[in-house]
Amino acid sequence: MATNSSTNILQLNEVIVAVIPWPEHGHLNQLFHVANFISSHNIPLHFISLTDRNQDLKCRVQSTSKIHFNDLLPPPVTQNSEPRGDFADEYAFFEFLDKLGEPICETCVEISKRGKRLVVVFDSLMSNVIKDVYSISNAECYSFHAISAFCMYSTFRQIVGEDHEEVARQMFDEFPEVEDCFGPDIFEFVKKDSEFNLNAGEFMNSCRELEGKYFDLLANVRKKPLLALGPLHMLQESPDSLGNRNRHECLEFLDEQVFNSVIFVSFGTTTTLSREQVNELALGLEQSNHKFIWVLREADKKMDSEKCEGKDGNFELPEGFEERVEGRGMVVRNWVPQLEILGHKATGGFLSHCGWNSCMESVSMGVPIATWPIHVDQPYNAVFITNVLKVGIPVRSWARREELVTAATIEKAVKTLMGMPEGEEIRQRARELSNKIKNSVSHGGLAHKERESFISCITK
Repeated sequence: MATNSSTNILQLNEVIVAVIPWPEHGHLNQLFHVANFISSHNIPLHFISLTDRNQDLKCRVQSTSKIHFNDLLPPPVTQNSEPRGDFADEYAFFEFLDKLGEPICETCVEISKRGKRLVVVFDSLMSNVIKDVYSISNAECYSFHAISAFCMYSTFRQIVGEDHEEVARQMFDEFPEVEDCFGPDIFEFVKKDSEFNLNAGEFMNSCRELEGKYFDLLANVRKKPLLALGPLHMLQESPDSLGNRNRHECLEFLDEQVFNSVIFVSFGTTTTLSREQVNELALGLEQSNHKFIWVLREADKKMDSEKCEGKDGNFELPEGFEERVEGRGMVVRNWVPQLEILGHKATGGFLSHCGWNSCMESVSMGVPIATWPIHVDQPYNAVFITNVLKVGIPVRSWARREELVTAATIEKAVKTLMGMPEGEEIRQRARELSNKIKNSVSHGGLAHKERESFISCITK
């Protein structure tokens, strides 16, 4: 028996990784890119998420991947605590997540027995949910922040009570207030996050070419390692496998358009515009006389909802709108390949809610942004895009967030970005920044070295 026991110990993996995402699609996709990257280094990896989320991701895994999916069944919920992805009932949503804490910890304990060291990579929003994982004797934890370094630093200054007027003045705009963006619970969240400050390291979906200044400022105030591993969608040279999926009709439309002539319009997976606002947006796009692809869909509302690709919106557009813009504009009511659209030569602009994923994807592709922030970190991202990087123009300022954005305002923004000298200057800056990022992620570049340093850290 002793001999067998020794043999089992020798056969243990040196390192095994568990990835625990926040289950909302935008966050989950970022950590899935990280999981694929880690797995590509021949490191056994477990992806721990809700069953339906894992099911969606399995079709995107390369055949050579070492990712193992550990499914979490949605815990029972009361009639009044149905989980919602649009955070309409935040208390119910976090109650739902808290119930995942025990099965996540049990899964990690079992995984830890298969390796000499368990590296846990988790979304920082899951800090309180996975707090018991820290007690696993051979576990080492790395926290992932899905926001920008600029947003993280700006909010940190406000939360700890430091004067942020100097930063605000540099923005030449009314600076977002953290409570207005994240709600009053942000203060309690930051407090709890600091209580579980047991992480071996932290990383973000960003790069130093974009945010080097703010990474340095964060390092000074947080006193802990912070790695820049982004853009995460560029972690691997080859894109996610599309399997047998047919080429999307959006790309066929773009193939027929001239260089930089199409504006892409999308508000992500957690935003639903009012009917009145949809009408104004439709009229603004029509009156601009520019070509467009508009993704029009409701927010993903439930954690156990159908796949994104199977959802249809129920929006009514102005009568005759789609007929009038036929051949010039395209309205899509389900999933689209955003990265491929932004990377297409015909795409010349992006009207966006400024989620950080979308910002990183657009900037890395050299596509300027017309900013329309809705909530949470997006107002900070919009300020960063327009006033710091200067690769975008505002459609709606955060200070006027309660007002309807008129068709005339939208028309003017689209015309400026797509057809005016100001827009071309912005586009040129976006192209230059894109080239810097691409050089950085190439072999020998700063981002490439930082990524390899991360692999060294978790396998040391």
